[in-house]
Amino acid sequence: MARMRCLWCIEPPYEEVAVLKWRGEERERLTVQLCRKHLARLKEAGPAGREHKGWWYKEGWW
Repeated sequence: MARMRCLWCIEPPYEEVAVLKWRGEERERLTVQLCRKHLARLKEAGPAGREHKGWWYKEGWW
């Protein structure tokens, strides 16, 4: 059975978070698993969001 991991790294997830993922006009609302480090970075980014591999992410269901 596969071990659960963070969306952006191989660490085990700390929390499941609702995020908005977007690039240009493409928008997706997802629930993702994030480790402590990446959850903190996402929260620090605030409403502006955080870029990762060409996609922007921000916490919440906007």
